[in-house]
Amino acid sequence: MRIDDCIEMLKAITDDIAFVTEVGPGDVGKIIWVNEPLCAITGYAEAELIGQHPDLLKGQNPDPDMIAWIGDAMAAKHRFRGTVPYERRDGTRFWGDLQLSPWFGIADRCTHWINVIRDITPDMELRDAFTEAKRAAVTARKRLWSAIEALPDAFVMFDADDRMVMCNERYKKLYEISSPVIVPGSTYEEILRYGLEHGQYEEARGREEAWLADRLADHVTPAGPIDQHLPSNRFVRIQEVKTENGDTVGFRTDITELKRQQQAIERHARALAVAMERAEVSARTDALTGLSNRRGLDLHMRGLAAHPAEALDEVAFLHIDLDRFKQINDMLGHAAGDFVLREVATILRQAVRPGDHVARVGGDEFAIVIEATDAANVAEGIAVRVIEACRLPVEFEGRVCHYGASIGIATSAHGDGLLSLMEDADIALYEAKAKGRGRAAFYTADLRGDAEAGKQLADDLRVAADADEIVPWFQPQVDIATGDLVGLEVLARWIHPERGVMPPRSFMEMAEDLGLADQIDRNVAARALDIATQLTQQGHQIAKLSLNANYARLAQVGLEAELERRNSLPFRVAVELQDAVDIGEQSDQIQWYVDVLRERGAEIEIDDFGSGPASIISLLKLRPERVKIDTLILDARVPSRQGKNPLLKAIADIAQALDIGVTAKGVSVKDQADSLSGIGCTVMQGMWIAPPMPAEALETWLIERATLPDARRA
Repeated sequence: MRIDDCIEMLKAITDDIAFVTEVGPGDVGKIIWVNEPLCAITGYAEAELIGQHPDLLKGQNPDPDMIAWIGDAMAAKHRFRGTVPYERRDGTRFWGDLQLSPWFGIADRCTHWINVIRDITPDMELRDAFTEAKRAAVTARKRLWSAIEALPDAFVMFDADDRMVMCNERYKKLYEISSPVIVPGSTYEEILRYGLEHGQYEEARGREEAWLADRLADHVTPAGPIDQHLPSNRFVRIQEVKTENGDTVGFRTDITELKRQQQAIERHARALAVAMERAEVSARTDALTGLSNRRGLDLHMRGLAAHPAEALDEVAFLHIDLDRFKQINDMLGHAAGDFVLREVATILRQAVRPGDHVARVGGDEFAIVIEATDAANVAEGIAVRVIEACRLPVEFEGRVCHYGASIGIATSAHGDGLLSLMEDADIALYEAKAKGRGRAAFYTADLRGDAEAGKQLADDLRVAADADEIVPWFQPQVDIATGDLVGLEVLARWIHPERGVMPPRSFMEMAEDLGLADQIDRNVAARALDIATQLTQQGHQIAKLSLNANYARLAQVGLEAELERRNSLPFRVAVELQDAVDIGEQSDQIQWYVDVLRERGAEIEIDDFGSGPASIISLLKLRPERVKIDTLILDARVPSRQGKNPLLKAIADIAQALDIGVTAKGVSVKDQADSLSGIGCTVMQGMWIAPPMPAEALETWLIERATLPDARRA
């Protein structure tokens, strides 16, 4: 197995921090690969880590002993596992359970080190907290005992069986006559009887048994302070208290001191209550936005459901999901995503009425609960305000973030079915998204059937992504002048066992929502490269293979790893970027990734130029090898003296000025093909040449085409 295969395996099997170092001169390792959890936890960008020594992660003042232990293990080419302190980019520390493994290459020489780190910061913090709590408990016990001994008056404690547990020296001195029996384990009655027999209690003379009975009764059921007369004309006030576990605590003290003790206990109890209330509020609050979290929302809904139905007005539940939020995270980073979430929280607070409950229930999902006599109308008004506010772009660190909001609304009259409102609102949200996003939809009974069908399709898609049901189809691209085959575009098709062949528009948006889009793109690309390689090995001439990739998800698909794994291919590979928004708003990471693809030998193309979101700025910054013009431009009816489509020619002129090739797609009739000649567009594809086709049909098409005269190929 090569180290690249090992890295791919790491990607698949672990969500923990992982990175790989390459052994260099003097066994000084340099980082050659890191995974996303490492960047997320440390705050470093991947580009900041590649090529660096792994000690960068141990901070400015690493533990010298730990460095030595790791060094010894590496020198011996042995595995190492240990708890290691690391440092994030911002200087804060986190703890990791490091598993360091050597990788032996050719001739059993250690060429790489595999580093897998599990973030155990919470465990270490809990350990530290436990150690500190234990230390504090010992200190508190010593301090308590010191405090008891330092009391100006006597103290004693008896357990539930009325046997003495402890007392201070002042208590023994106070009852010095009875001191021989004032030891742990003696019962209170034994101590009293010994004192009676030896003249300890002058007030009991002549009525010893009656006095003993009264004193024991007061001791068993303490009712208040008792003044007691002792030898040497000493008076003490006895204050006894029963604890919850049955212990009896006794003080021989003056009233002033007793008051001071009681006030201290009351202050502690109040502080504890305040701390518990704060902890409960924290458990119900989302740390990022300050809104209620899912637990807080659940408690609120259960609280409403617990009210008598007649005591409730109508209740409306709004389920809010942000549109295009994943693109912000992918292109601008999680800091930008967090900024947008805080902005949305502010919008929601301003949109609702006092008393309405607002919560963040997931990554980019929010909820609002309304109780009103006309809850549906109130909810609709709030939804309109939220949608309009979320349409406005916000700026983060000089970059503009565009997003939106889709809202599902469900209502319940007088508290009926409150706990199902969330599910109903989720169904309505699905309807809002299906109708184009950036809008609100109310739940109706008819939507449930559609939702169940959608859920079934989503379940099918999860299975299809792992069962090779989503396969590559190919559409030929030909040279306009010669008719020669110059390339194949790869298009995904879902071969559904019941619904038949399904194009991407019927499932890719759902795949995005389910987090399956990257896997599908990766699998389709890999299979397409295999098929094209096999066809060339069979003698078919394939000059170029164009792979579709969503611009915002480019780094997640992993095309560069696929190309690097295959080393050299018998044809050129182009990465055709879809949804290439203004590159001025994209992150440096994606620009870097485009450069990496070029280093792997890939060409860059932009799809739907002129009718899609890509701009001339995109051309200047990306410098693609080719742009594709959509059928909308091809069919545009714009008057022209020359008889040519001026829009098409203008785009071709711009591309030609930048030394960028032009492909026209969607060519379905000969007239469209004829209109392309002489304007700078060199390649075309569409139904007039050939439809998208599976691998088997492509092979047949290539064979048949090879037998045609050159004139008929054009």
